Amino acid sequence: MPVVYLKRHRMQIDLRQLNLDLPDSPNVHSDPKKNYRGQNALGEIAYLPWGDKLITLHSLAKWESFRFEIDASVFPCLGDREGCKQLMRDLSQRANFVPEATWLAMGQQSGGLETPAGTIQGLRLDGKLGAIQNIGVVPAFRGRGIGQSLLRLALRGFRDSGCNEVQLEVTVHNLGAIRLYESMGFRYANTVFKVGNIPVTG
Repeated sequence: MPVVYLKRHRMQIDLRQLNLDLPDSPNVHSDPKKNYRGQNALGEIAYLPWGDKLITLHSLAKWESFRFEIDASVFPCLGDREGCKQLMRDLSQRANFVPEATWLAMGQQSGGLETPAGTIQGLRLDGKLGAIQNIGVVPAFRGRGIGQSLLRLALRGFRDSGCNEVQLEVTVHNLGAIRLYESMGFRYANTVFKVGNIPVTG
C-alpha cells in the first residue's frame, strides 16, 4: 500500500465560558451490568464513568467504531481488536490519564443484548490543557446523539479535573465529526499531517 500523508485538523475549546449542562441528561450509571430498558426497540443508552473493569468494553467499542474508518490507516491499532485493548490498557496506565473524562456508552441490540455503543477517553497534556484521545460511536448506534453526550460528559470531566482548555484531532474528511465539534464550541487551531497507508482499489 502506498504511504500518504493524511491532513488532520487540531481543534480546541475553552471550557471557562462554556455551558456544559446536558439538555437531556444522559442516563449515567455506575453498574455496567444494569439492564437498560428503553421505550423503543433499540433500548435506551446508559453512560458509565471510567472503571478498570470496563477496559474490554471500551476496547470493543473503539474497535467497532474505527475498524472500517480512515483513522485505522493512521493508527493501525484501531483496526485490530487486540490492538484496541492494548491501547486502552496503555492509556489507562499513563500518569496523565483523566478518568473523569473517560466514558462508555452502553446500549441494546434489537434482540435485547447489551453491547458497547460508544467510548471517549481523555489525557492531560499539561496542568490546564486536556486532550481527547478517541471518541467513537459504533455504526449501529450512530445518529442518536451519543457522540454529543459523550463529548459533554468528557468536557465536564476535564473541567472538574482542573483543565481550562481541551483539544482533539480529526481527519479533514470526517465532516460529520467536524460539524459536531464545531456545534459544541470547538474551533480550528492548526493543521497536522499523519502518515497513513491507504489501500489502492480499482
